[in-house]
Amino acid sequence: MRRPGSPGLVPLSALGRNPDRAAQAEARTEARIQRAWLLVVGPTLVNQTRLIRAHQGILVVGCWHQDMIPSLRQSAETIWPQLQERLERLWSLRFQRMEIVPCDPPDPAAAHVRPVGSDPLKEVLNLLREQGKGGWTRRSG
Repeated sequence: MRRPGSPGLVPLSALGRNPDRAAQAEARTEARIQRAWLLVVGPTLVNQTRLIRAHQGILVVGCWHQDMIPSLRQSAETIWPQLQERLERLWSLRFQRMEIVPCDPPDPAAAHVRPVGSDPLKEVLNLLREQGKGGWTRRSG
């Protein structure tokens, strides 16, 4: 490959990573996780946590309830292998660890809050249908 403005060929490894492409890939990954946040954290935590960042193999999750953060960190250590496997199986995303950090609550106008009478199982099944993985949630006919 030829580097712009250089007289000869340059190995691809010498070009390095394109920061714009890396940032775009991270933004796409974050958008995929955000769309399925209910499936990632479950119905109990969906309205108390949010994705802060997915960067260089680290999933950063924010929680605005200060009293919940220590217990979330402890349970995150316990459930991390299952969550890691789920992310890899469903979306082919690989993360080494998850960090729980304090954050500000979302803007009430922009926040998607699950209605009180909604069925969390039905929401998860709808998310799986949208993902189209495995075909076991598709209706025949």
